[in-house]
Amino acid sequence: MSRKKRFAAPLALALALGLLGGCENAVQPQEPNVLEGLAPGIHPIVVLTSQAGSAATVELHLKRVGVDAKIASFQGELGFDRERLTLAGAELKPGVMGAWNESAPGTVRFAGAVAEGMADGAVLTLRFTAKGAVDGQAFRVKLEELVSSADFQDLSTRLVVREQPLFSPSPLK
Repeated sequence: MSRKKRFAAPLALALALGLLGGCENAVQPQEPNVLEGLAPGIHPIVVLTSQAGSAATVELHLKRVGVDAKIASFQGELGFDRERLTLAGAELKPGVMGAWNESAPGTVRFAGAVAEGMADGAVLTLRFTAKGAVDGQAFRVKLEELVSSADFQDLSTRLVVREQPLFSPSPLK
């Protein structure tokens, strides 16, 4: 190999790495936006808000799309893979009167009410000890009651039911 070729190859590699490393607009992997393109209805979304080591925090959000009515009360359950997750605690959204309990291993029952109604956002925050990365396959959501704050209309008919709930690996924006 000539001296010129031995010098050119490392220089080209260094230049390429320098350009990629210094480019602020380099293509970065994007997390899918679970809110994009949602059909009208009320969508339960499980959101991983943090995971550090074995500690993980997950929120259950209710996202209204094309539904103006605020939610006055809700009731349901969130199931989780107990082989991968151990419940360390939970709490309802501040301002919500209600309760939660682990009714069976891997199942959290919850119910809450807000007189003035609530818009989109987390209704329940859960803290887990996790064995590995947390993903959407570890959860299932079943809502049995959703009531409008304006006229106490049953909103459960507007609920979008999926076999696996929508999952966001990072806080919603």
